[in-house]
Formats: sequence, C-alpha cells, structure tokens
Amino acid sequence: MTDFASDPSRLITGMGAALVDLFADVQDAELEALGSPKASMSLIEANQSTDLQKSVSVHTHQPGGSAANSVAGIASLGLATGFIGKVSDDALGHVFSDAFQQLKVAFPSRPETSLPTGHCLVLVTPDAERTMHTVLGASVTTSTADLDDAVLAQTGLFFAEGYIWDSPSARQAFIAAAERVHAQGGKVGFSLADGFCVERHHADFMALLDSHIDVLLANETEIAALFGSQNPSELAPHFAKHNLLGAVTYGADGAVVFDTKEAVQIAAQKVEDIVDLTGAGDQFAAGFLAGLHRGHSPEVAGKMGIIAASHVIRQFGPRPQSDVGAQLKAHGLTL
Repeated sequence: MTDFASDPSRLITGMGAALVDLFADVQDAELEALGSPKASMSLIEANQSTDLQKSVSVHTHQPGGSAANSVAGIASLGLATGFIGKVSDDALGHVFSDAFQQLKVAFPSRPETSLPTGHCLVLVTPDAERTMHTVLGASVTTSTADLDDAVLAQTGLFFAEGYIWDSPSARQAFIAAAERVHAQGGKVGFSLADGFCVERHHADFMALLDSHIDVLLANETEIAALFGSQNPSELAPHFAKHNLLGAVTYGADGAVVFDTKEAVQIAAQKVEDIVDLTGAGDQFAAGFLAGLHRGHSPEVAGKMGIIAASHVIRQFGPRPQSDVGAQLKAHGLTL
C-alpha cells in the first residue's frame, strides 16, 4: 500500500468542537422516559441540558469533543500536537484547557465571552452504549481569527471533524487552515462525525473530497450516508476515484483501510471487559493518524487504530488514561 508522505517532525493539529463531557449512568427505561433515542447525538440548548441534568446523576466531568479526543490520544502517544477550537472563560472552559496543557498540546485559544463552554451530557446504559446531548455554546464560534500562525506553520497533518460544518465561521477557518497546510506540503484529514451530519452537508462533503481532503475517516453508518454503501468492495472505487487514503470502522468487525489501490480488512481485538464505548472511534482515528504521520502504511496504521480503540473501551471516558504506546509495543508496533 502507498505510504503517507507527511513530515513526522511536525505537529498533528486537530480542529473541532471544544466540549466537556458530563457522564451519567442510566437504565434503558430511564433513557426511554427521557425521550432520548439510544446511541444518538442530539443538539440541545443550555437550559435543556440543565433540566436533563436534574433527571440524572452526573458523576464525572471530562474534556471531550471528537477531534479533541483524537488529539489527546495522539499526544498521549508522545507525538507533538495542536488544537484549534473555542471555549469560554468559565469553569468548564478551564477543565478543557487544563487537560490540553497537561498533555502539552498547543492550544492558543482566545476565550469566548458571550456563550458558555460547549458541553455534552453523555448517558451511558449498562451495555456501554452512549447517548449524547450536546450544547454547542462557544464551540461554534471558532473563526479564522482563531487560527494561530505559529501552530499552522509547524503543522504537517491537519484534521477536522465534520461537525464544524454546522458553523459557517468554522467552515471558513477549516478551509483557510487546510489551504495553508497544503501549501507548505502537509496533509489534511477529515472525519465524517455522524450520519446525520453527512446528510445535512452531503454536497459540501463530496466537494471537499476533491479539493481539500487527503484522508477520510468514517464508521459504517457515516460512509453509507456519504457513498450510498457500507460494503468495502463497493467503497474502494470511491476512495480511488477521489485519490483518498482512509479507514472505515465496523465496530466488532474491525475496520477496513483504503488507499488508491486496494482495501484491507483489519480484524478487531476481542475485548471481554468493555466498560464504555465512548471515544472508540476517536481513538481509532488517533492511532490511525499517528501511524500515517510516522510513515507507516495504511494497513499498519489501521492496526494501531484498532489497538488504541480497544484500549479506550476498557475504561470510562473517551481519552486514554494509561499507556497506549505500551500496548502498541506489545503487538510489535512502534511510532
């Protein structure tokens, strides 16, 4: 397979919603009573979140956001990282920023003053599935003014989540950042975020494939919303047509990685002690992008993604709390 030509000495910089996750355990009956479709992601207002929190018992606050989780995973592997996003100067904003400071992630954000920090109430059922209710808040105010010249100048791989397309100012910032990274020889990745997001922005996402994207990340639902199929043999021509590297995850069936020549199945690890599925896709992206950035083939990078995803679902929360690098080494893989 084709190697990914990225300068491994430069940053991997993510862009996306800067959110804080609030976790609560619920039974399926409670979820149904709340009127929340299981495993969905719903956008709500701050007052709705406040009301929902009164109906459950929030036990944990953790920094989150899809691309941000991936950046945290990449940073935990020892790679230099950056993040583009927006928080408010409030308690949850400090939770988010302090976590990146501890991981040495470059996050030169100008705090938003008119909106609260975005947050996501994550309701976790006994089967470890999560149902999310997201208040976007300050996260949707990212704009070109938030692009840091020093961070972009050091970026060799830039990636973003599809949710940014729900914010016109963030779209502009993404395009500006992608163009700059490409102009200095870097690569650009894009995660489709969720199937509903793909449906909302299908035409724009298709246009991006031929103009700004080198690497595409998705799960089976998202890729079906984009290309009309989740069958790997039917997807391969699409990746080839648009000259993309990429990976599609299939849950317990592992993942399939694509380049312009072929598709390769990567088996899932058998995990008996699943605690929480939150962040599995984000950490797959972390392992996959880190592997590509370090010059590994998509197949090897896919194996790294599987290991990172398998690691995070054994714990509570979307970011690794122990050494994923040691897990890679145990499987004969190094960055």
